[in-house]
Amino acid sequence: MIIIKTFEKLSLFVLFILLLSVFSGCIESDEDVGEDFVFTSITGETKHLSDYRGKVVIMDMWATWCYPCQLVMPELKKIYGNYSRDELEIISINIDLQESVQLIQSYQDWFNDTYGIELNWIFGKDDGSISEKYLKEGKIPSFAIFDQNGRLYFNETGLVAYDEVPPLFPENITLLAPILDELIK
Repeated sequence: MIIIKTFEKLSLFVLFILLLSVFSGCIESDEDVGEDFVFTSITGETKHLSDYRGKVVIMDMWATWCYPCQLVMPELKKIYGNYSRDELEIISINIDLQESVQLIQSYQDWFNDTYGIELNWIFGKDDGSISEKYLKEGKIPSFAIFDQNGRLYFNETGLVAYDEVPPLFPENITLLAPILDELIK
């Protein structure tokens, strides 16, 4: 009987502490907890989306054989001309499981040699889990933008541009500047 009474008091105390924590903001609600995923950078590091908390993250899902993906790379490069890496990060995730890290590195070198544009953001490989969760309609290029807390804010497939539609792009594509300006105030 004494053990039961002690257990009841202990249970009430734990419940009280738990409720106090929730109402005082000590425990994050599901709304405050952002998304997370894991990828391997082409330098071999295991990285998490949560490593970039406090920054807006643009995730570009692509492959080396994808010509529309190639067209978007200069648009992504423009972003770093207008936002600091302290406030924004770009992560290009290669979703083709057949492509190697060496192929991605060769692609970066080729792109720089061909277009004079250094792709100087984070590149990584998908193990299939990222594309399964975020790739819309199984098509690339595809983009996901996460806010500073890691919450998915934008997810779209197709060509995008930074702030104006480049020549030969369709007129109705999404411009990223208004989305980024809304997130980075």
